[in-house]
Amino acid sequence: MRKISYLTSLAALVTALLVLPGVSYSAMWVGGQLGGNFLANSDAKIDVGNVPTITVRDRSARATVIGGLTLGYDFVKEGFGGYNYPDWMRYFSFAVDFTFNRMIFPQQTIVREQAGRTSQFAFPKVEGTMSVLSFLFIGHYGFLPDSEVPNGRLHPYIGVGPGIVFSSIDSGDFGLASTSSTNIALVAETGLRFFCLKNVSLDAAFRYRFFSPTFSHTVGGVTTDVNFDVNSFAFLFRANYHF
Repeated sequence: MRKISYLTSLAALVTALLVLPGVSYSAMWVGGQLGGNFLANSDAKIDVGNVPTITVRDRSARATVIGGLTLGYDFVKEGFGGYNYPDWMRYFSFAVDFTFNRMIFPQQTIVREQAGRTSQFAFPKVEGTMSVLSFLFIGHYGFLPDSEVPNGRLHPYIGVGPGIVFSSIDSGDFGLASTSSTNIALVAETGLRFFCLKNVSLDAAFRYRFFSPTFSHTVGGVTTDVNFDVNSFAFLFRANYHF
């Protein structure tokens, strides 16, 4: 909750900057973002010591709030850091993006498989977090040009790139306590950007992320490993200031 409050405060600061004067379609931009995050149902593999692997099937998660900040650069000649790029590069951008959201797997009854046998399993509640640093290469095209925004007010875009995920889970029922994992992720996003002012834009975006964490904890010489795939889907609304 502290991290969400921190990100919300930074987003409010970015919003306050939006009233400052700027130049049309400037090279750099900073944005604050907020939205909802959803995790697809997944299987989890649990290894405890030398016993056969336990697989729990189709585990579901709750929707959570996602928030963060973005710093981007458009390869155009105008604005801060502008350079005499070839004209075709104005269709491309690069962004460094940070987001934070919780992972909540509620208590649920699901199928458990072990050594070829299946049974119903009362899966305990597991809570966790995801902090993701993403590096996005973006392609976009501008529509609706005018004298104030000659490169177009409306920009459909698509971005893709790697991410670094710092995740954690906490479940005493698994003997895990609090454990963390750092992994590389695939990040992809598509959306629409609209310039409501010459230096202010708003985004509506859909983001997909995939990574496979492994959480390990050792108690009394016995190691418990939990591994599962994360397919994360987020709807984001972003306000950007261009300078």
